[in-house]
Amino acid sequence: MRVTIVFHSVCGNTYLMAKGISESFANKGVDVGIYRVQDTDLEELSFKFPVVKEYLKEILEIPIISLDQILESDYIFMGSPTYYGNVSAEMKTFMDTFSPLWAEAKLYGKRLVAFASCGNPEGGGDLCLRAINIFAQHQGMISLPMPANLVQGMSIPAYGLLHYSGDMGDKRPGREFKKAVDNLVDLICVKTEENLL
Repeated sequence: MRVTIVFHSVCGNTYLMAKGISESFANKGVDVGIYRVQDTDLEELSFKFPVVKEYLKEILEIPIISLDQILESDYIFMGSPTYYGNVSAEMKTFMDTFSPLWAEAKLYGKRLVAFASCGNPEGGGDLCLRAINIFAQHQGMISLPMPANLVQGMSIPAYGLLHYSGDMGDKRPGREFKKAVDNLVDLICVKTEENLL
C-alpha cells in the first residue's frame, strides 16, 4: 500500500495535520510520502502574520508534489486551509493541473481522504472538505467518509478530517486529532488487509 499526503498550509495547521497522518501511517510500516503544493507567497505572508513563521521552515523543507507521485499512490490524503468556504487558491491551482489525468481516467478507483483546517465551526470547513471530495469524484476516485464513531465525544464531519484553528490560526491540532487519525489509519490498514478498501 502506498499513501501520498499532499497539503497546502500557511499558518501551519494543515501541515501539522498532514505530518500527524504521515507519522501514523509510518508507525504502521506503511509506505507514505508527504508533499506540499507550490506557494510563492508563504515567506511574504510570514512578515505580515507572526503565526506563519512558527512552521515556515519545516513547511518549506517538504518537497513539492508532482502528478507522478499521485499516480503511484493507492491512497491520497489531500488537505487545505479553508478560504471563504473553499480550498485555498494554491490547492485549487494544483487541482487544475489534473486535467490530463482526468481526460484518461488515470485516477479511477484510487481512494481519497480529505482534510482541512478552519477558523471555527461557522467558517465553512465542511464546504472545503466537500470541494476536495467533489474534485475526487470528477477524477473517478473514491472519497472515503469518516466513521461517526472515529473518536468518542469528538464531532467529525462525514466529509473528512477537520481541525478548528481559531480566528488567528494559532490553535494547533491536539490529542483528539491524533486519536482520530490513529483510529482512521488503523481502520484503513485493517480494511485494506481484508480487501474491503
